[in-house]
Order: sequence, then C-alpha cells, then structure tokens
Amino acid sequence: MPTFVDLFAGAGGFSEGFLQAEENGRTYDFLLASDINPTCEVTHRMRYNHQLGLHTAFLTKDITAPDFIEDVRAKIEAAFGAVSVDVLTGGPPCQSFSLAGERRKNDKKDDLFSYYLGVIEALRPKYFVMENVAGILTKEHGKIKERILRGIRNIVDYDALREFVELCQSDRPDRRVSDPQHRQTLELCLKVLGVHLAQHELEARRRADYAAVAAGVGRLALSETQRRFAEKALLDSKNELENPKLDQFCRELSALFVDAYRNNKETPEDERNVIRQALLLLSHRTDLTHIGARVKHEINAAQLNRSVYKKQFDRAAEYCSVSGVIALAVRQCARLIDRSTSERAIQATRTVKLALEILSEGAFATMQRMLEIIRGAGGADPAYEQIAGRAALYRIDAPITLLASDYGVPQNRVRVVFIGCRNDQRPVTEIPATVSEGEKVCVAEAIGDLDYIGIGDHPLDYDEAFFRAHQNTPYGAKQRTATGVPASRAQGRTCRTYAEWSRVGRLDPNRFPLLRAQPPGYTAANTYDEMARTPVQRAALHNHETSNHNAEVQARYALIRRYGDYQKAKQAEPDNPLLKTSKRNYSCLVADQPSTTIMTIGDDFAHYASDRSLSVREMARLQSFDDSFVFQGKRTTGGDRRKLEIPQYTQVGNAVPPLMARAIASEILKKIR
Repeated sequence: MPTFVDLFAGAGGFSEGFLQAEENGRTYDFLLASDINPTCEVTHRMRYNHQLGLHTAFLTKDITAPDFIEDVRAKIEAAFGAVSVDVLTGGPPCQSFSLAGERRKNDKKDDLFSYYLGVIEALRPKYFVMENVAGILTKEHGKIKERILRGIRNIVDYDALREFVELCQSDRPDRRVSDPQHRQTLELCLKVLGVHLAQHELEARRRADYAAVAAGVGRLALSETQRRFAEKALLDSKNELENPKLDQFCRELSALFVDAYRNNKETPEDERNVIRQALLLLSHRTDLTHIGARVKHEINAAQLNRSVYKKQFDRAAEYCSVSGVIALAVRQCARLIDRSTSERAIQATRTVKLALEILSEGAFATMQRMLEIIRGAGGADPAYEQIAGRAALYRIDAPITLLASDYGVPQNRVRVVFIGCRNDQRPVTEIPATVSEGEKVCVAEAIGDLDYIGIGDHPLDYDEAFFRAHQNTPYGAKQRTATGVPASRAQGRTCRTYAEWSRVGRLDPNRFPLLRAQPPGYTAANTYDEMARTPVQRAALHNHETSNHNAEVQARYALIRRYGDYQKAKQAEPDNPLLKTSKRNYSCLVADQPSTTIMTIGDDFAHYASDRSLSVREMARLQSFDDSFVFQGKRTTGGDRRKLEIPQYTQVGNAVPPLMARAIASEILKKIR
C-alpha cells in the first residue's frame, strides 16, 4: 500500500482526497500531516484518529524550524516504524502568490516552497505534489515558476553525483578539451560539485549528530527550563556547522583575485573589496542563510509590511541571502571587467565571475554545463550521460493547471500543481477531467437541500421533508458517481445525487467501519491540549450555522441577488445606502453554475435563493467535503486571534478541494511502482 504525507495540511483537503482514491484495489496509507496552526491539528485528529481510527501522526510545527525534518521522521517512526514515504503532498500558503491580494516583497511565505523542496530531498518520495494558486505562474514575470522548476531539477541523487565526480577525476575529460576557457570551466565545475557533495555529507552528519545528542539530552534529569535551554543550544550548534570545501574554494578564488589586483592603481580598493567581501560571506553561507531568514521572520512577526522600516528590512533581507550576495558580486565583476585595462585583472575577475555563476546554478545544472563542454570536445563516454541521467532525482516537464469543476467540484477554482516523479517512476503529465463542460456540478445541486436554515439558525440535523422536496427538483434529482460523472455514463458504478453523496460520504465504509459507528463529533477546542478537557458534541450535521444578519444586511443581500452581482447593483443604484459598505465586493452565487472560488470569509458570498451569506457547511459542500468531515474550533475569529486560531471559514476556504485531490491521487496510483 503506497504511503503519503501531507504538509501544509490545513483542514485536510489533500488528505481526504488521497484516502478516497482507489485504483485496482490499491489505496493509500496515511502516515503524517503537518501544519503550523494547532486548530488544524484538532480538525485532523478528530477526523483521522478519532472518527476513522487511523494511526496517522500530526506535527504542529513551522516547516522553517531547523529540526522540522528530524521531527517528521521521528513522528513517522514512532507511529509506523521504519517505513518510506511514497508520496508527499503540500500547498505552501498562497497569499503572497495570489492575484487576488496584495503581493508582498520578502513575505516569509514566498520562501516556503524552498523548505518544501528540502523535505523532498530528505525524504526522497516516489512522487510529490505542490499545489498553489494560478498567480504563481506569472509572479515576477514567471521567475518564481522557473525558480521552482529549477529547484526541483536540482534535487540530485548524491550517490550518482559522487559517481559522476569520481569518473571525472579518473577520466580527466579536461585533457581532451583544447579551449583553455572550457578547461577552466570544467575545473571550476568539478570543484563546485565537490562543494555540493561536502554540503550533503555535512547535512547528513549534522542530522545524525543532532539526533544522537538530542536523545542523550532526553535521558538527562533536567528541569523544563534546563531542557529548553539545552534544546535551543543544540539547535544553534546544529546551524553553525560550516562546509570546509566551500571555505577552501572561496579562499582560493579570493587569493587569485587579490593577487591579480596587487599594486593595481586604476581600481579603487572599495570596488575590489566588494568581491573579496562577497567571497568571505559565501564561505559562511550557513550563517548568512539563517541571518536572512531571521530578517524575513522579523518583517512578518513585527508586521512591517506597511511600515517605514520595510524598505530597510527588505534591503537587509536581500543582502543577507546567498542569491543576493552572488548577484551583487557578479554585477560588480562585470563592472570591473569593463573598466580594467590589466589583462591579468580581467582574467582573474572573469574566473571569479564564472565561479560565482556556477556556484549559484545548482548541482544538476553544473553537470549539464560540463556535459555540454565534453560533448563539444568530441563526444562524451556514454557513462557520463548515464550517470548524469540518474543524478536528476526528479523529473517534471511543467506545472499543470487544474480547474476544480472538471473533477466534480461545484466550484470554478483554478489551481496549479507541480507533480514531480522520482527517476525510477513514470511521470504524471496531466490529470484527466472526470466531467465535461456540460456535465459540471452546479451550486443548486450541491447546497440546495440545506436551504431550510433561517437567519441566525444552527440546526444539528437535516430537514428530511425539505431534502425530499429538493430531490424532486431538476437540480436535486441529478444522479452521479462520487466523482461527478453523470449516471448516463457511470458504467455500473454507484450513483447518487450530489447531496446524497455529501450525506453518505465518499470514503469506503468497508475500509473505515468506525465512520458509521457514531455521529460525527465537534469540539470547540483550538489546540490538541484542549481536546482532553473540551466536550465533544455529536450530531448528524455540524458547521451549518448562519450569521445573525440584521434587516439592513438582509436587504443588501436581496438587492445583490436582484441584480445578480454586487458591482452591477452599485452601477444601477449608486446612491442606494444599502450598498455603502466597507466590503470591497460580494460574490453572488448562481443556481445553475459552479460557484466562484471559495475564499475564507462566508459573508463575502450571497446565497442564490436566500437573503443571507453562506454557512461553513455550505462552503464545505462547494469545496466537495463530505458532511461527516467536521471543521473544529471557532466558527469565526478576528484580530490577533487569527495568528493562533484558524476559524472554520478559513479552514474551508484555504483547503484543496478533496475531489480534485482525489483525481491527482488516482492518477499517481495508476503510475506508481
């Protein structure tokens, strides 16, 4: 049974879809989920541990924490023993990528995909999925997308990389190259590959030493204060380890550069020092990386986005990044080359510039640079090509753009997924739609049976008479498979209405017998620690509560529904006081169409048939969550509490639609070996 881990799990959209997936009798085993927010842990534990009876672990932790990977491995081993992760899923938070909101420079969330790639490199799953908003494709004119693809392609198999380096050292391809610049490039590339290998070995030793010492500290009789001090000191030491190969390489370049400019009167010392200082900074790149991370952390923690300090902190973050240091140094090298008349200084500066460019491009890109030179010198030994092919651990052609309504989700939500496959697996290049344009699930199909609710109402059961009446309407009577395929082409698969599937559930009851043993449970707990002392309320239906709109708000919703659109209503009645509100927009649902993208605030949506906003359960239906999936914690939260609690509306709005996740999971199940 293939295993999967869900990072940035949120409410569990990926988790739910992967557990629904089944292909030729094969299903997934759910090892671990992780999210930074404790309320998400409550939702996960109530669903997967208590309701489904799984042993799935949960890690509430920031992925940028220096011991995140160690904790992931420890949690999995404690729950399942020595098992491998076959599929890794995750959607790094999308606020800074989204076209809908303000894009912020140096948002901490912009770098989370880099940490996600680090987990992929450490766990080496057969497949990984990274989901995000469509805006990621165009952000920074496509540079973010290319950075992600470049990062994926530079995740290497270090055994193959070591084999490639050893072959180069024994075969000496530089001897077959006549161009002196190409020979120098090969020499620099080989040294940089040695730096990458040393860094990998350093990381492995760092993790092993950390685990051993942490275990020893755990056996000591320490107070809680002493234990926290020891753990912090251990983590600080873990981050201070430096790469001697990198230090040596930077020293050699610095010596070459300084010697070439000795007694050089035409180039001011301050201009030369930019290069020397860059090499010193890069020789301690681990420290530099953590300083930059701390600056970004402070930008977000101190809420500097609209502050007079923001510009200064942005510059500090840029200069404290490895890429920022290299970019500045490369530009300075180009200026020195243009201005210098000394051939010796020019050659040394070109060497340093080339070395910096190679150092920044990634191990796999460096191998490709070497292969191109070797091929041009009369052809490479097939062994080079073979090893280089194995060194690229993951393959990916391009990101895949998905429309949720193509997979039985009653919502036109556009998302982008990067699906990488390990080099011993078959690639996934598309996620075939399960429904055609004319077959899509509409809003009335999805939530029409729930409109018996009143203003400020909170029922805990269905209205069966209303449900039967809905089933007799054209929308409520449509029969489909669990994935939205119309009954006319179901080919023997079980068919129900969308509302019935939501009530009965799409998980296999034979696989999850506990699901039918008792009604779903809800707890107001916002953390795992609170769960033990917070009562659980059991009922047939949860999360179906409406806001207590006053008469004015209800009249506003009625006006929006009359025109079918908030902006159209403002154009038609610009002086109507009902439309003078601080809200920027409302989305008015249309009965016979999929909904617009479900966001995180229920009051932003106008119901298609009633003068009110949507309940959490209605939004969950539009995301394709089953009714038995209960969103825990508070219904809404405001102000600073949002840093500590993820309210139900936010859990729903940020989730991956389970039916879309199911389509991804099914396609991987078809391919995985």
